[in-house]
Amino acid sequence: MSWLDPVFGVAIGVLIAACASRRWVGAVVGFGAVLLVRPILGLAHEAPWLAVLAMAAGGAVLALVARSALAGGRDGDLARRIVGGTGGLALGATLVLAVVISLPIQRSPFDPNQLYYPPRDLPPIVQDAVLNSWTVGVGRDVLLFPLLDAQRSLPDGRRDVVRLLHRWLVIGEPWRRGGAGT
Repeated sequence: MSWLDPVFGVAIGVLIAACASRRWVGAVVGFGAVLLVRPILGLAHEAPWLAVLAMAAGGAVLALVARSALAGGRDGDLARRIVGGTGGLALGATLVLAVVISLPIQRSPFDPNQLYYPPRDLPPIVQDAVLNSWTVGVGRDVLLFPLLDAQRSLPDGRRDVVRLLHRWLVIGEPWRRGGAGT
């Protein structure tokens, strides 16, 4: 664990708090955005600027639809706040994982079959943090799942979850092109 993991934790916490304060609207926006991640990532792979516009439009539509469909009931009902916070947790975890798996894959200059993830040429201020981060380790497992699975490097208890996350968040085989994970 490094200083980077609490930073990711704070980002997730902010989204939990924001969605919890919006109650049902926060839940719809959180879970709806999680469902939009895959198509947006696919679009970003082909047209990054169009994906940014689609993401902004999708978020606005989710917020407006949720707000108009679920208007009223502004009381502090704990159950509604928990549901909203759960949507924020799902969204926060998804965004953090998407950021982590988007780190570039580096190839060894001496052996093109040797991959480094996270890359070894990050700025010194973040290099140690990234190498020691639990969150980046999870992202590594998700990003490189087919390679790790072929080597039987993942415990059976995590294998199915990591496979599902890989199918959902990783476009293509980024280790073949040496580019980013998403």
